[in-house]
Amino acid sequence: MAIVQTSGALQTLATPSPWAGGGASSYGGDFALYGRAQSYAAIYAAQPNVRTCVDFLARNIAQLGIHLFRRISDTDRARLPDHEVVGWLTRPNPATTRYRLIEALMGDLGIYFRAYWLKVRDANRRMEGIVRLPPEETFPIGGLLPSSYVWLRGSDRLEFATEDVCAFGGYNPLNPLMGLSPLETLRQILAEESAKAENREAYWRNAGRMEGVIEQSKEAPVWNETQQQQFRTQWQEYSAGGTRVGMAAVLPKGMTLKPWSFNARDSEYTASRKLSREECAAAYHIPLPMVGILDHATFSNIKEQHKQLYSDSLGPWIEMITEELEAQILVEARDQANVYVEFNIAEKLKGSFEEQSASLQTLVGRPIMTANEGRARLNLPALRDGDADTLAPQQGGPATAPTPTYDDTFAQAPPAEVIEAQPVTVADIERQHQRRLAARLRKVPPDARAEALNPARCLRELTTDLAPLMGAASAGYATQVIDGWQTRLRAGGPQEEALCRV
Repeated sequence: MAIVQTSGALQTLATPSPWAGGGASSYGGDFALYGRAQSYAAIYAAQPNVRTCVDFLARNIAQLGIHLFRRISDTDRARLPDHEVVGWLTRPNPATTRYRLIEALMGDLGIYFRAYWLKVRDANRRMEGIVRLPPEETFPIGGLLPSSYVWLRGSDRLEFATEDVCAFGGYNPLNPLMGLSPLETLRQILAEESAKAENREAYWRNAGRMEGVIEQSKEAPVWNETQQQQFRTQWQEYSAGGTRVGMAAVLPKGMTLKPWSFNARDSEYTASRKLSREECAAAYHIPLPMVGILDHATFSNIKEQHKQLYSDSLGPWIEMITEELEAQILVEARDQANVYVEFNIAEKLKGSFEEQSASLQTLVGRPIMTANEGRARLNLPALRDGDADTLAPQQGGPATAPTPTYDDTFAQAPPAEVIEAQPVTVADIERQHQRRLAARLRKVPPDARAEALNPARCLRELTTDLAPLMGAASAGYATQVIDGWQTRLRAGGPQEEALCRV
């Protein structure tokens, strides 16, 4: 018996037994389907529409990762991948993974609208793991608030303190200690579906025979009782079982079979099955296309309903689970300062690669990937070029001066480094001509002089000479010089003759 203070006075709260009073169904136990008691677990196993909806919720929420963050300021967050809670949820016990733990949690909530985790503790009462308690065997004890939890398994009865159990549950006007299962609300619809399934099974078990009555004409001879019994026996042997499918019945002269059963079209069998799934999806607040009802589905509205799924359908479930984890699991951790739990919904809503690229470019005003980052997404090896890990100027990267071109006249004002490099360049050209090229260029035809230059050797030597002045830019500048040199040799005329006269 519990005592609380209400309106300035002490009042007593009764402690009802969780398995007595109000009917077992209000506590998540059995309820009858056409006179037969079935547990919520049996309904889930037998009703495909219920399983479709519950599995949809469980799988989609279990797929989401659970992250912990520390709120540093209003504009700054730090993720905590090594937090104790992350370890408990990632590996709750040696036989369970994070996915299976969350899938079972959502399955229990979808079937019973309540779920329980047992906190596993070490010798020092420190939490070190999580084990699921079956909701159909676990019951809270108390009045307005639980005072303990009891696990009933056969003749065994174990009682746990409230601080050793993490309880999840929803609203129930019949019992403040546990949630009201959605299957209670769907009771009548599920009963109709069960009856239709039994009727359909009996129909095919009897070889799909047509129900009706056999009429005898006035002209037919009158049968005695023995003849009537013989015909009845023969007809029942024909119509029972599934071994005579497709075989035609031969009636005696003067007898006709008049059917009186409803066919699938008259009874709207297909429409009624679809209606049952729609009702189940509505009870779990799931968009119809997500459970296979595509009557009015288009590409655009399915895309929008996918967004609605994680905001309106799964959003309330995720918020409830998050708050319970913070209130009952996070409090067991040593580090709790400004720490909060969050499901990784952004991973499911981030859209296609093209949509992400467009949105990110709009946000930052430029591409944010380098050449090697892009190649990594395609599983290609990285480029060894020094500029492969920087953004190009047209992508918003740092502006660099264009590689200077060699000009004999220096009519345009070149950068300071180019001005300093001019004497080195002229000296290198004169040295190349004097030592190797002057005689060779005069001997070869004009159209072959550009190839006789040996541009690879000239480029290597000129780059070496320019390196002390231009550093990393020396190779690009030397390339421009040699390319200009070859262009002049190919063009012929005064410039070519001047080069040959050096």
